[in-house]
Amino acid sequence: MAIMSNIASTILLTAFFLFPSLSFAQPKPLRELKVGYPLGGSSSYFWVAYRSGSFEKHGLKIEPIYIRGGLMGIQAALSGDLLLQLQGASTVVAAWAQGAREFQFIGAVGNRLDYILAAHPSIKRPEDLKGKRIGVSQLGSSTDFIARLAARRLGLIPDKEVQIVGIGGQGDRWTALMAGQVQATVLQSPFTLKARKAGYPTFIDFSKEDFEYTIAGPVTTRSFIRAERETVMNFMRGLADGMDFYRDEKNKDRVIKFLGEYYRSNVVEELEETRRVYSQVTPGLPMITAKAMENVIANDRNLSAMKLNVSELLDLSFLEQLAQERKAKGR
Repeated sequence: MAIMSNIASTILLTAFFLFPSLSFAQPKPLRELKVGYPLGGSSSYFWVAYRSGSFEKHGLKIEPIYIRGGLMGIQAALSGDLLLQLQGASTVVAAWAQGAREFQFIGAVGNRLDYILAAHPSIKRPEDLKGKRIGVSQLGSSTDFIARLAARRLGLIPDKEVQIVGIGGQGDRWTALMAGQVQATVLQSPFTLKARKAGYPTFIDFSKEDFEYTIAGPVTTRSFIRAERETVMNFMRGLADGMDFYRDEKNKDRVIKFLGEYYRSNVVEELEETRRVYSQVTPGLPMITAKAMENVIANDRNLSAMKLNVSELLDLSFLEQLAQERKAKGR
């Protein structure tokens, strides 16, 4: 037994000197990363990916940072505080057009508009909105753009016949609408269900239109891509896995729980509505299309006059790599 013990000790010592790294092997620490997000239905994909552990599987420890409005996110990105965030397209395109050429869209959690324009019960017809107020999250944000688009489709001139006012997130806007502080606002699920059940008139429902438009998607900067391309790629892997988790029926109860945290709600009917709607809005990978971005530009009076080339704002290489990896795995 003593001979066997000596042999074992000799083997261990030999391994120690020949392969010292084996003796101190430690799991690679997770890359800590702050990611900004707005409170919206499409961004709930990101939250579920975060809560389900999808990012950790790809080496990332995400710290979600809530962003009230798109302009705050732009400022945080330009200052270097947020290297990656979920953002609405119109805000980023506007900043990019004004010289912030560092921005790059690398995907989308929805390429169709999912908003309605809901009005207070005192408003019976679209023309009743003349001289009234439409609430948005923040002036210059995506909801601002969508509210203006909705107003024009109703034959109303923003800032002349209707006033656009910044109120805050969906919960704030819904409260303001119920109180009559604004007479209309743009809403996503689950607040679309709240409006429907309360009998509030809906004058525009973009989700029923065949209209490509980037609701929100992951945005980063060229410099961050150059510095940490694999980190960005791992974020996209985690986001895609989280979106699969979101849509998988066997995860329904956990997803409803995560959505309840996200919205700070325990109304299961509304949370189920959110999951159903966004499972349909984005059925596959977090794809972004040039057509969706072109529609963002074409429907903005200022942007459409600039003759912008959207391909310069898109980096599709991460989606292409993601598709190749999944094909190789038979997914």
